[in-house]
Amino acid sequence: MVGQLIRLTFTIRRHSPSLRRTWGIVLGSAAVAATWAALLLARPGARSDVLTLVLIGWFVGWLVGPVLASGAAVLRPEYFALLPLPRRRLAVGLFASAFVGVGGAVTALATPALIGHGVRSGSALAALVALPGALLFLVLCVAVSRTVYALLGAAMRTHVGVEIAAVQYGLLIATLMVGWLIVSPVLNAVPRLLDEGLPGTAMSTVLSWTPAGWPVRAVEAAGAGDLAGAAAWLGLLAGATALAVGAAVALLTPYVGNRTRRRRRAPLGTRVLARPGLLPGSELGAVVGKELRSWWRDPWRSLEIRTSIWFGLFLAGYGFIAGVPQIAVLAGAGVALMVALSGANLYGQDGTALWQLVVAQHPRAIRADVRGRQLGLIAYFGLPAVLLSGVMIILTGGHHLALPVFAGLVALIGAGSGVAVLMSVLGVTPGVDPHRRVNATDAGENPFVIQVAMWLAGTLAAPTVVAAVFLATEPGWLPGWFPAATVAIAVLNAVVAFWGLGALAVRQLTNRLPETFARLRYPGLARPRTGPGWLDWFAGQAETEAVKAAAAKAKSGR
Repeated sequence: MVGQLIRLTFTIRRHSPSLRRTWGIVLGSAAVAATWAALLLARPGARSDVLTLVLIGWFVGWLVGPVLASGAAVLRPEYFALLPLPRRRLAVGLFASAFVGVGGAVTALATPALIGHGVRSGSALAALVALPGALLFLVLCVAVSRTVYALLGAAMRTHVGVEIAAVQYGLLIATLMVGWLIVSPVLNAVPRLLDEGLPGTAMSTVLSWTPAGWPVRAVEAAGAGDLAGAAAWLGLLAGATALAVGAAVALLTPYVGNRTRRRRRAPLGTRVLARPGLLPGSELGAVVGKELRSWWRDPWRSLEIRTSIWFGLFLAGYGFIAGVPQIAVLAGAGVALMVALSGANLYGQDGTALWQLVVAQHPRAIRADVRGRQLGLIAYFGLPAVLLSGVMIILTGGHHLALPVFAGLVALIGAGSGVAVLMSVLGVTPGVDPHRRVNATDAGENPFVIQVAMWLAGTLAAPTVVAAVFLATEPGWLPGWFPAATVAIAVLNAVVAFWGLGALAVRQLTNRLPETFARLRYPGLARPRTGPGWLDWFAGQAETEAVKAAAAKAKSGR
């Protein structure tokens, strides 16, 4: 069975999109080359620290990479849940299949650097000890990766799991946007690291006690003639590997029982929103309340706001690390920028619940539904954005930046709420059914729509952003009325985008409500009706891109 599952994984990988595989090979080969270059260029006194840092990088990559890319789920346990197969043997086979792929291959080429470390130490015993150390470390990386991936998929039904996923996504987005700020300091520190190792013995000691440091410590002990120490470090590594493998096999065992439990009390969001007088007793108030409850209770929606907050925090952290603390005041702007991205598929996140609006179709109901979703976005994202910016302004002492920052927040949130509902109607894409979601990436968004939403929101907020930049950088030569004008531009910018794009969404939903529902109910089969307007053209493009993305995902076995 194990061999059959491995061959099945090979077949799926072979028919997966070649571009992703090519990029994986390129990046993996570069990482392998960097690993061996670090080993060969490091001085003898610094080699242990350098190799430990490199192995930590591989370990963290295995933890984060499959989660972000959903790449570890080529074969999922639920695919085999109803087959008459021995559960334990099936789980072992699924674990063995996790080694198949670019990640396992490049890691198998990188971990022998431990053997190279033993050879360069001049001790045959050290090189001999490095062999099982390299094998155990490879198995540990894969086992921990599968364990974390499976745990995170289950934990996405809890707030703790959502928070873990949000930290990872927030760090990734912040790194992609402003990570270049710390590239120069890191590159400047590499020559010194290769010559002297880590600064101070405390940091070196702490890192050596991590799982990535255990095989290095074993090789060092063997090189010094300490056989007992080498055996102890290898035993610790073997024990951790056995625990990780056991956990991975247990989590990969198909389970067909009941996973639900009864709630003992109403959720916090429901208790707060149920207070009389908090929301108006109208169609609009009902939609706003429903949206706020959904954003609070649905883990996949909750992931969006938490990701935006962590994105803002990491944005501020990068600014402090790079010695540019002024960037920290833009933390709230990071949250505001995520409004358009997070809400670009609101109707898809609700599944086929749109049929309720189809059955009770009325201009007033459609208008309340669109406007209520906009207000829900503003309330749920606006408060964290304002609080985060306010805290960062106080911490950095950039009080003179308060007006331009808050003006930018108003424009970005207003424009983002308008873009979100318009994209939700034009580019509606069915999400993954809740019982089929196993990872934070199973959200069903259309990458084409996400890209358009991001650039459109930034473009619509550009008038306010330009005025805010002038006010923040060149306040001396500006006239005295310019701050008030900036506020007026921000408010007008937000109101026009909120109202105008919302009106377009209402009109499109009124004219194309049955077609919009059909795209959710019959994805890939129901083509949007083509018309002379650009809205219908964009809806057709979005549907085409969604079909392509779904086909590529199905082809890759995910």
